Amino acid sequence: MRNLPIGAHFILKRTGDRYELLGHKRDTPGGTQYVVRRSGFAKPTTLHHSCHVEIIKDTP
Repeated sequence: MRNLPIGAHFILKRTGDRYELLGHKRDTPGGTQYVVRRSGFAKPTTLHHSCHVEIIKDTP
């Protein structure tokens, strides 16, 4: 998660769900959390920085 640019689309390896990275929160008790939007959902949520993800490459 740490190396993804804002606006990147990725798949969470644990569940296979698709997300878009919207931003990050640094001042949280558990460390940095990343604000994301799950594909098909309107409300943003957060993921922990240690989540394993696979970036979705843009196809021409």
